[in-house]
Amino acid sequence: PTAAFFHSLMMSLQYFTPISGLIGGSLIGLSAATLLLFNGDILGASGLMSSFVVAPVKTLTDPSQQWKLSFLAAFALTTRVYITMIDPDALKDQRLGYGESTVPIASPLAFIVGGFLVGFGTKLGNGCTTGHGICGLARLSKRSLVAVLSFMATGVISASACSVTCPFYPYFRASYESVVNSLPTNTTITIGTVNASLAAGSAISGFLRKSPSPNATKSEQDEYTNNRRKIIPSIFSAAFFAIGLVTSGMTISSKIYGFLNVKGISAGTWDPTLACVMGGGLVVSFLSYQLVKGFNVFKNDKALECPLTQKKDGGKFSVTTSKVIDTKLFIGEAMFGLGWGIAGLCPGPAMFLAVAGYQNVLMRWWPSFFVGAFLAEKVKNIQIGNSSSSK
Repeated sequence: PTAAFFHSLMMSLQYFTPISGLIGGSLIGLSAATLLLFNGDILGASGLMSSFVVAPVKTLTDPSQQWKLSFLAAFALTTRVYITMIDPDALKDQRLGYGESTVPIASPLAFIVGGFLVGFGTKLGNGCTTGHGICGLARLSKRSLVAVLSFMATGVISASACSVTCPFYPYFRASYESVVNSLPTNTTITIGTVNASLAAGSAISGFLRKSPSPNATKSEQDEYTNNRRKIIPSIFSAAFFAIGLVTSGMTISSKIYGFLNVKGISAGTWDPTLACVMGGGLVVSFLSYQLVKGFNVFKNDKALECPLTQKKDGGKFSVTTSKVIDTKLFIGEAMFGLGWGIAGLCPGPAMFLAVAGYQNVLMRWWPSFFVGAFLAEKVKNIQIGNSSSSK
């Protein structure tokens, strides 16, 4: 049995891509570090995207939220440039190309259910693989550690359990022949491009926003300057994020399922690349926190009290310090993990694939994600209201 186990592990090495995983993960960590050190903001793909349905007016019009539009526009542009000019085959899943039967194919229903669970769960638990994983663990947050353990556990369970013997298998898994139905079409590519253009247009309009009048107070002028200074770092952060995702292979479904499905360890199909991605991202992100006062583990007399691009009077690090570990965190992140394992997608890669025009991601996963996030916000507001009325 021991010899067979090690033989299976050796067979898994054919799928393992540690170098690209580490490089891609490091770029994702660099994306988080750029937002943190220059803007004072946290890289959270689920939080960024859910803000467009939870607080759309504020996200689209509030100058303090302008960096989100710039980030989204730069992410979309980087994605389109990468898959059209740099590597048109970047999203091809080689394991599917070989017709490998061990790679699960998510059905249209899986994308709908998975998207809803991820949207609801990440909003209820306030984070996903980037917010809790890359950023939260890097600042040694116990809350984020619990979140990561929760969504990893349920992600592994749902991906591993959804085999031919599972009663949900006929609903959540499709045949190999159905893959062609999820590939980009001219229509979905156009939709993805239009959405990217709208984001770019919104970002540009915000960038051209008039400066405060001469009669504005100093705090108003400083606020205007700080908001504008966040734009350029957010553009670079988005580019790092997009390139990191595709370089690491996190946009390839077999890479996600290959890790989450632990049955692959004995079958010789397990792919530990995701661990390298998380490791590379964590190291870079952790190092960035060593430059921020109050979050540095190692003594640093020159640690930053204000982000690099911000004026000290109004600039600050918007890093959550919540230590609350409650049922919302457990349930939310557990739901996220279930959705992740069912559809093989978390928000970051889903952003990339939507811009690339993948049908099931653009037309099923994201609409369901937004519905889930919207409902989760309603649930949280009801709980807050009930809590306030009981005091």
